[in-house]
Amino acid sequence: MNYWQYLTIFLAVTITAILFTQIVRQLALKWKIVDWPSGGRKIHVDRIPLLGGLAIFFSFFIFLFILHPQILAGDLEARNWWGVFAGAVVIMIGGILDDKYNLKAKYQIIFPVIAIICVILGGVEIAKISNPQGQLIYLNKSFLFIGLSEIFLFIWLLAMTYTTKLLDGLDGLVSGLTVIGSLIIFLFTITTKYYQPDVGLAALILAGACLGFLALNWYPAKIFLGEGGSLLLGYLLGVLAIISGGKIAITLLVMALPVMDLLWTIIRRLMKGQHPFKAADNKHLHHRFLALGWSQKKAVLIFYSFAVIFGLAGLFSQSEGKFILLVVLLLIMLLLVAFFSRWEKRQQRKKPKVILHICCAGCGVYVGGELLSHDYQVILYYCNLNIYSLEEYEKRYREVKRVAAKFNLPIIKEAYDHGKWREMVVGYEAEPEGGRRCHLCYHNRLEATAKLAQEKGVKYFASTLTMSPHKDARVINDIAEKIAEQYNLEYVGDNFKKFHGAQRSAYLSKKMSLYRQDYCGCEFSIRIKK
Repeated sequence: MNYWQYLTIFLAVTITAILFTQIVRQLALKWKIVDWPSGGRKIHVDRIPLLGGLAIFFSFFIFLFILHPQILAGDLEARNWWGVFAGAVVIMIGGILDDKYNLKAKYQIIFPVIAIICVILGGVEIAKISNPQGQLIYLNKSFLFIGLSEIFLFIWLLAMTYTTKLLDGLDGLVSGLTVIGSLIIFLFTITTKYYQPDVGLAALILAGACLGFLALNWYPAKIFLGEGGSLLLGYLLGVLAIISGGKIAITLLVMALPVMDLLWTIIRRLMKGQHPFKAADNKHLHHRFLALGWSQKKAVLIFYSFAVIFGLAGLFSQSEGKFILLVVLLLIMLLLVAFFSRWEKRQQRKKPKVILHICCAGCGVYVGGELLSHDYQVILYYCNLNIYSLEEYEKRYREVKRVAAKFNLPIIKEAYDHGKWREMVVGYEAEPEGGRRCHLCYHNRLEATAKLAQEKGVKYFASTLTMSPHKDARVINDIAEKIAEQYNLEYVGDNFKKFHGAQRSAYLSKKMSLYRQDYCGCEFSIRIKK
């Protein structure tokens, strides 16, 4: 196959992927499978359709099937590709379910694990690897190494799938890096002594499929990869690295910064006592670039540049040279970690403090954990004497502590005294929900927050009360503004449920399996369950 034929195939796949991406985008909007903006880790300002990985999936495997005579002309057998295909189907099914129903992390990991097992059952293996000196180690030759091929393959593919999953935070980042990685593998397999035109063709098809998707995923994105797509690209790129003769080093050089960011993320979360794959934060390298004031495009292009430079350098390097390049990238990553750690500490000290009254974990996880923490040092204040029964008060507080621990926020708890609150609302027991009794309750909690802020020498105070869909944010903000004037403070007020804040709050609550009560707090607001 000559270069003109390769170019024709590449363009055909790209155009097909653009068409599929348009179709999938319309279907995602119709089915309401979209990503809602809300601040925090979310940096887009409008709802964006998900399921983009489906367009890449169909484009890649349709052309793989059309060109199967060339794909099967090398050493790979049909069962190898069927194993890869079965794994991709599993990943896409899991991704669609997650995009639609926000699966918990313990369920999300099931799908890539099953997918990798499909690849192994399909007969794909790592027959040999080379050490930095270029010496080959045959994993299936010696009795001592029985099973090591499968273990290495499993770890490699799982690492690649989670690298692209966690990296998928900026428009065009993952899809663009996959284009670069696939093209590097294509060049490697058709221009070096490791001539494998079948693998090169598969890599070229993946590059075209991702480029077509990138046309609509580039900033500002009109569609996102979704869970399935972000996992699929790491999975396919990892598979190509294996079937191209175990050229893991080449792929690592392209994906080195993301892979190292994944390792640092795991270490960082473990040091905080968090589950490395359940927790979510905005401490990834691409988030840190944005925190410096860089645009999305600039941050993405930095990743692209590293991938192209080190990928091409690895293409013309021997094993020892590739090892040296990986060491250089490791040193760069360590310098970046050290720089951002010091920079963030300085930035954190510059942030003003705010006392945030938190009514419940469901509201606080978004307002305190994601929204206000970008501009303030948030101190949570749990003061809700309206809550009926000490048991309920403590139950909600335990959930608030989980939020505080997740986002490393200090918390102050007010002693429970429901009797004092009952005295305050005497005569207003029959008021409807949202009436005068509620207004007194708002005032009581907001004033307590203002008093605490004044005692602590904190200039700002806020409340999560406006997150509730059952409360009038205008009333709460009016009361808070008058209290702020009385105590010479500044109220950080807003209707936090606007701009899809309620959807984001519900999403985060579900992810953390937070307790979500079905009544405001006092005995007068308890819903009668039939």
